[in-house]
Amino acid sequence: MLAVICASRATAPGEGGTAGGGFVGIVGIVAGATSPFEGDPFWDPVDFSWPLLALLGAICLLLTIGFVVWLVVQPEEPEHDTAPLVEKATRQDRRTAVTIRRRLDADTGRADTSEPDLR
Repeated sequence: MLAVICASRATAPGEGGTAGGGFVGIVGIVAGATSPFEGDPFWDPVDFSWPLLALLGAICLLLTIGFVVWLVVQPEEPEHDTAPLVEKATRQDRRTAVTIRRRLDADTGRADTSEPDLR
């Protein structure tokens, strides 16, 4: 149940306040004891259960311990040598950068005329 509270005072023209005697009011809404959703099973809270809380806590603790163990067991370095793969990727990146630089130079008119056409 909702109740509306309204208080107002009209001032006379000579009393100060709003010019010409305006309306000054306070409006508030007070919520009553009854809820519009009362009796609806969707809005009713779930009963508290200690065993359910303990089960959720145990699952959280087990997953945390498992994650920490997994982090400790993981090797820091890969088992196979990755140096050749890194060198190959670096060579390809440098070649790509040189090609892009040459194309940008050609677009701006700073290209070397002795080099073959890049397009």
